[in-house]
Amino acid sequence: MTDKDEIVKDEIISRAQELFQQYGMKKTTMDEIAAASGKAKSTLYHYFKSKDEVFDEVITKEMRNLRKIIKDKVDDHKSMVDKLSTYAREYYSEVINKVNVYRILKKETQAERKHAILFNRMMDFEKAYIIRILEDGLDSGEYTRIERNDIETAAEMFLAAFYGLMLYSIEKEGFIDQFKIQNMISMLIPKVFS
Repeated sequence: MTDKDEIVKDEIISRAQELFQQYGMKKTTMDEIAAASGKAKSTLYHYFKSKDEVFDEVITKEMRNLRKIIKDKVDDHKSMVDKLSTYAREYYSEVINKVNVYRILKKETQAERKHAILFNRMMDFEKAYIIRILEDGLDSGEYTRIERNDIETAAEMFLAAFYGLMLYSIEKEGFIDQFKIQNMISMLIPKVFS
């Protein structure tokens, strides 16, 4: 794919993302995506086979952006507890900033098995990332509460608690008290992982 093709594809994905946020995946049509991106419908089909494929690309783009933002901030810290706390705070903050995208993703993943597979892929990546942080903490001697063979379970426990907290925020339609959530993160992580 040429640089020009990448630019066109990215424009389509960006406009589709806006439409998906506003109307949801099911109510957004390829005609609307074409109009919003200023492209002919045939151009969309040159780059994407279906609206599902466009949606998958939108979610993949979101995941990549989210991972980069969080990794950059986590890498600024040395201790495992600081890395986990930063991961949770930054991930949560980014999700809340784009809460409509995540509400749509949750709704779509419940409705369509294909999108659930995409969500599971994202969770596998996050689990691997948390495992690396915990292994570094174990290797440095900072984290001594568990054995190496229990790290995967500890990572899953962390993610289950953290995503439960995020799901609570996503599901809650009204005001989301970020201070309260940040306080919960500050209370939970140091007690469990130090």
